[in-house]
Amino acid sequence: MKKFTINLLILFFLLINFKTVKSEILIKAKVNNQIITNFDIKNEKNYLLALNPNLRNLPDEDIYRYAINSAINEKVKEIEIEKKYEILQNDNIIKKVISDLYLGIGISNINEFKKYLKDYNVNLDTVKKKIAIEVAWNDYIVRKYNNAILIDEDKIRDKISKLSAEKTVDNMLLSEIIFTINEKESFKKKLEIIRESINKIGFEETAKIHSVSESKKKGGEIGWVNKSQLSNKISEQIEKINVGEVTDPITVPGGFILIKLKDKKNQLLEINENEQFKKAVNFEKNRQLTMYSTLHYKRIFNKAIINEF
Repeated sequence: MKKFTINLLILFFLLINFKTVKSEILIKAKVNNQIITNFDIKNEKNYLLALNPNLRNLPDEDIYRYAINSAINEKVKEIEIEKKYEILQNDNIIKKVISDLYLGIGISNINEFKKYLKDYNVNLDTVKKKIAIEVAWNDYIVRKYNNAILIDEDKIRDKISKLSAEKTVDNMLLSEIIFTINEKESFKKKLEIIRESINKIGFEETAKIHSVSESKKKGGEIGWVNKSQLSNKISEQIEKINVGEVTDPITVPGGFILIKLKDKKNQLLEINENEQFKKAVNFEKNRQLTMYSTLHYKRIFNKAIINEF
């Protein structure tokens, strides 16, 4: 009888604990039929804070909103990729991306990075999974749209030829935020949120949160470019601002782009036309792939059945 009573008490406490655990798991969003729980949002928040420490300067409600949007965006991409391919982890690529991540926040090696992540309750496997999804998405876009890329090589060569006739050329260090709006958002409100974020945590940290471009991993950094690599529309807008300033939104296919002029130097032109041509073609190819990525994501996002609770 005593043994039966003990077993009954154990069963009772197990049931109580199960109900407690169950009550803590809440569905916060659904993308099609796949759920995102409060634990997923908490993990996403920890991940974002670990890689973007300046986020702590924002109100808690803004951090939560970024976390849930980030989790939804990742789920939308994951569902789309898995319609065609299995998401696999390429160790060499992931190792390189992880290295860029921890060097970007001032950490010198992988062991220190693991300890750092632990302070935010994030494990390295979570980071690897997220990188694998982004790598798979980029590969998916290249496979889908590579044949659609059109580059006017004659136009590029002509532009480089004209520049080579000049004695000097402007080189500009640029960063970007490419953003889109969905059916539930207004352009004015989205731009206001981005500008407020830039004021609070800086352009680079805001790019990591809001930009849909691949460059967001490096805080939106494009690098040093010269006029031969930029469209006339973008060049004209950059010429209106000073170093340290940000352009007004520029309309691009599928969305909008903000560009920050980080530095500028006027150099004597010692131009290798073949080298500049290769750089300009590669720049244009990446620009078009970013455009197709933005357009495709916007299309599948609008088609997805997304609910928040």
